[in-house]
Amino acid sequence: MLPFNPEITLITGAFEGEINLLKNHSKFPNVKAMGIGNLEQSFQLFSYLTKHPEIQNIVFLGSCGIYTWSGIRTNSIVSPSSVCSLEISAALGFAKQLPQTPPSFSLQNDHNFPNGICNAPTCITLHQMESPPNNEWKECSFENLELFGLTKVASEFQIPVTAYLAVTNSVGPNGSLEWRDNWQNLSNQLQGYFLSKSET
Repeated sequence: MLPFNPEITLITGAFEGEINLLKNHSKFPNVKAMGIGNLEQSFQLFSYLTKHPEIQNIVFLGSCGIYTWSGIRTNSIVSPSSVCSLEISAALGFAKQLPQTPPSFSLQNDHNFPNGICNAPTCITLHQMESPPNNEWKECSFENLELFGLTKVASEFQIPVTAYLAVTNSVGPNGSLEWRDNWQNLSNQLQGYFLSKSET
């Protein structure tokens, strides 16, 4: 894990189950879930940061699905190097991708873990994809629903973000069922690893 000062670091996730082992730990005074999805994440984080000007770093602990072409394995931990927000409905021609400014954000990734580009769309992708639907998707490795909103707000405050994501499932029609079966065990493993490294 990357070194950080817990006094000025916000540790966050989408919901309580992703941070519950850290929330009542005396070493981490700033632990709070910010909600599921980019929009909820944005509003909650903005509100938190305006009330806590001491925060200078954000660590996000969450989960993700992997795209089949990424070569990443489930039951692993990744630390993405950047995040974008591409919609599968636009890639398939059912909708138009709304412009994002900027289209992506850099993350302060931990080189001890596999990295890559995280896609954070507004909806869970249930479409079966054996290959990227278009060229924009070729570099995307995994999918998480919060990182784009979180990082967009953090960039406005000039706060770096590091994300550690437990790979719970493959993106596709069975992704939500796989996530449901795997998230708790993998989240506990990720939090346990985070705790063990923070105490050394």
